Amino acid sequence: MMMSSCREIDNNRSALSAASAFAIATAGANEGTPTKEKYRRMSLASTGFPTDQRNGDKEFVIRRAATNRVLNVLRHWVSKHSQDFETNTELKMNVICFLEEVMHDPELLTQERKAAANIIRTLTQEDPGDNQIALEDVLKMAEGGKAEPFENHSALEIAEQLTLLDHLVFKVIPYEEFFGQGWMKNDKNEKTPYIMTTTKHFNDISNLIASEILHCDDVNTRVAVMEKWVAVADICRCLHNYNAVLEITSSLNRSAIFRLKKTWLKVSKQTKTVIDKLQKLVSSEGRFKNLREALKNCDPPCVPYLGMYLTDLAFIEEGTPNYTEDNLVNFSKMRMISHIIREIRQFQQTAYKIDHQPKAAQYLLDSSNVLDEESMYEASLRIEPKVPN
Repeated sequence: MMMSSCREIDNNRSALSAASAFAIATAGANEGTPTKEKYRRMSLASTGFPTDQRNGDKEFVIRRAATNRVLNVLRHWVSKHSQDFETNTELKMNVICFLEEVMHDPELLTQERKAAANIIRTLTQEDPGDNQIALEDVLKMAEGGKAEPFENHSALEIAEQLTLLDHLVFKVIPYEEFFGQGWMKNDKNEKTPYIMTTTKHFNDISNLIASEILHCDDVNTRVAVMEKWVAVADICRCLHNYNAVLEITSSLNRSAIFRLKKTWLKVSKQTKTVIDKLQKLVSSEGRFKNLREALKNCDPPCVPYLGMYLTDLAFIEEGTPNYTEDNLVNFSKMRMISHIIREIRQFQQTAYKIDHQPKAAQYLLDSSNVLDEESMYEASLRIEPKVPN
């Protein structure tokens, strides 16, 4: 019924269709008038409009150019920013109705009609999804019951489930939250709730790792736990989960862990070499130079470190004005912001083919044994007291 109502055309409506009216209104924005010869070849594919009239009609050529632009913009919008239409039914209906009207234009070329139909099909088809489990389902399954201890899970299981969790948290951030540095405002939890959830998840995992190490009273057990977490980090690197690499390396650099000299002395040389390699990869030196290079050369799926992008966006927002000296919109700034968000979206849209393992995921989400910062340092002093000078 929705589709049929969109097709109803009032008899008193102007002879110009929505597409033609839009074309005429935007004709002045064309970057030079396209040649007739170019559109003469295109127009041969259409039906219901005399060829000689099309060839000699300059206005027809302009309308075709503008219509193509409109359809290209809509196609890009629908394919690259589908969440706009998933969350706004009115917008979706308006676009479908507009395209339905466009398709009734007798001047429309065959390829234009096909393009409009493809956009409608994309908007109306059921989304098959990526078959990846939803974050809400993972969190619900982790509730209740006692989580199995760290030693019951292999490094591979932990790495895969950490990667799955990190991507599930990262991929649901809507692009609107990347505008205006909302994550730095006083009301950041209201303005950017998903970014704040991502930050909290990062800190929770880092606290879990440090707590797991500090719960070990025996130095050899501590070393084994540390080396296992380093192995998890290296597997995450192979999975292109650079966020987890930083979660783990940052936890090893916390003062409560870093000061454990007796423990670090027993850590194998091979493990220390891996730690150095991982820390260089995610180092903030040179504006995350090495991490950017890794992201540039990797194919999704991937979980980047969100903090790097937030730093980039803050730098652009603070260092570049919204308007030029002539009081015109600074499109150079908008393009820079768009480029960053486009890269983030690229990594959000490709899901990992990792099966959910409830027991390992439950361990990662269990905060019952996680220590706060003060308790961590107290535990660190207890297992390795300060040596008097």
